[in-house]
Amino acid sequence: MQKTSFLRTILMAGAALAAPGTVFAQAVDYGTLEQIYGQPVTTSATGKPQLASRVPADMVIIGADEIRQSGADNIPDILQFVTGIDIRRYSWGDVQVGIRGYDTPSYPRMLVLIDGRQVYHDDYGYTAWNTLPVQLDEIRQIEIVKGPATALFGFNAAAGVINIVTFDPLLDNVNSATARGGTQGYASGSLVATQHLGTTAGVRISAGGYLSNGYQLLSGSADPFPPQQGTWNISGRWQVTPTVLLRAETGYANAHTLTQITLDTFGDEANDASYWRFGGAADTRLGALDFDIYRNMTIANFEQGGPLNNTADVLVAKVSDLLKLNADNTVRVGLEYRNSGIQFSGYGGGTDSYDVYAANGMWDWQISRMLELTNAVREDYLQLHDTGIFLPSPGRSREIYDSTTLAALSFNCGLVIRATDNDIFRITAARGLQLPSLIDFGGQILYFGGLVAGAPDLHPTSVYNAELSYDRRLSGLGATLTSSVFFQRNTNLLPFPGYTLSGFYGREPIFSVNNIGSSNETGFEVGARGKTSGGLRWNLSYRYASISQDITASAAEIQNTQIQYADGTPRHEIVWGLGYSLPQWEFDVQARWQSAYMDFMRPSLSSPGAVPFPIADYVTLNLRVAYNITTYFSIAGVGEQVNLTNQIETAGETVDRRFFAVARLHY
Repeated sequence: MQKTSFLRTILMAGAALAAPGTVFAQAVDYGTLEQIYGQPVTTSATGKPQLASRVPADMVIIGADEIRQSGADNIPDILQFVTGIDIRRYSWGDVQVGIRGYDTPSYPRMLVLIDGRQVYHDDYGYTAWNTLPVQLDEIRQIEIVKGPATALFGFNAAAGVINIVTFDPLLDNVNSATARGGTQGYASGSLVATQHLGTTAGVRISAGGYLSNGYQLLSGSADPFPPQQGTWNISGRWQVTPTVLLRAETGYANAHTLTQITLDTFGDEANDASYWRFGGAADTRLGALDFDIYRNMTIANFEQGGPLNNTADVLVAKVSDLLKLNADNTVRVGLEYRNSGIQFSGYGGGTDSYDVYAANGMWDWQISRMLELTNAVREDYLQLHDTGIFLPSPGRSREIYDSTTLAALSFNCGLVIRATDNDIFRITAARGLQLPSLIDFGGQILYFGGLVAGAPDLHPTSVYNAELSYDRRLSGLGATLTSSVFFQRNTNLLPFPGYTLSGFYGREPIFSVNNIGSSNETGFEVGARGKTSGGLRWNLSYRYASISQDITASAAEIQNTQIQYADGTPRHEIVWGLGYSLPQWEFDVQARWQSAYMDFMRPSLSSPGAVPFPIADYVTLNLRVAYNITTYFSIAGVGEQVNLTNQIETAGETVDRRFFAVARLHY
């Protein structure tokens, strides 16, 4: 960018931080703001630029340097060293990430975004991490919100949010080529290229993929479906005028992996995922208007005793207005429309879908220099639709699958208290919502020796959360101490997979899903991290979580399920890291210990239900050594789980020790 444009961006974005409520329809220069204020900046929670320490939520931000220094080659491996994050890896590519427990092989409680675009699959209720069309070198930061955030972030953010923020093709110039190779027959590569078109437009293109032999099964045999992946993405920004910005994106991913289709059944899952997106922003006398429309399309092919295929399609359109009422008050109002559908092939045919209409509002009040209050509310209204076969479950008619509606209210309230320049308190309260997956809500499918009939009378799980957190900056040590304590109440729990025998279709059993009760969770987190001018960096943290549950369904009613959330969440977790940088060398060690928990599996299709599969406490220890040959070119050696040859972490595959080398060109 030209100097005048660059200075204008700094001054305007800096004013937004100095005077909360100031808004601009321009790309936010995160890098410059981070240099000015000495900490990460985000716009995700309220729509305006905020220092990470001032966000009205429990947010952790992982920066680009931390991503690189981790040595990881995928996002879940980065997240596993964040306190309060649970990782369950059932195979090389079948991995689920959870926040504050309630972990299952498909995790439906968390909203995952890339630059604000949903990549969470609401058809089955999970995130396919191996199909995200983003390369690690193009990620500016990963923002993690712990606790319900539906009103602030949108649809289904019941337990929390992970927002992957990439570099801006208009403001940032990111170009890289990375190659990796190592044990398990692993080979991968990625490319990222940015092209500025004058001073007002920019395009970023990225591509990457991997091949591997995978991990081994619990029986000791090799992975029968070696994992592979390939992705590409194109992202562009155009500053049409000083007050109008346009955005456009498209991307594609193809991934194969061994996946846990049911508790006892593993098979090859091949996903073709594509999307397109268009949006823009404009400064007007009515505020900063923003619109966004995108479509996610996924074709999933399962090979397990025959082909089982489905096509999922999500269309989202939303508009918002961020308005500064005066120097101390900012409001945001928005509308959203979503259509989500899944079409079956090989299940009996048909399409299940729903339309969701949502309205949301946010008020940010800078009460004083020391106090800032943010209140947000969102109302979702859902209409269910179904075509194709009809399974006559007891008490349900064909019409109920086309006439059922659901209305749900969520809220977030956060008070940030800046007691001193070094001490910040947050008091937050929230109600988040986990909507039933499309299959559980309206599915009409035939597979796996029975039939699944959706339950339109399901209620969404309500997650109430109250939390107090305290951050203390230790200036003399170049460190920050963080702590939080929370209490969470869950009502109308939805189990995984949770199918109850509800009737028969001829001789075929019909299974449906029921709400199964309620639960409470109490926990706290404490940690510290620091960095010295001499190149030393470190972190140490601890998490405690205790879940009690009141399950109203009996074991006989729900046989094929995981409902022991109390035993299924590790109670203790310790994360530790140490790194040191020299002009040409970097050394990093990361470790994570978690206490024992209970997973589940079903020994065979003929067995009556799921049986406990205990997982002992374990340690994951990763190492990285890097050498900067030049300013632009580096090589590194990475070891993952160097403490053990293989580790049983779930009822799926074992997780094996890995070593690989990395060559990276970045300019």
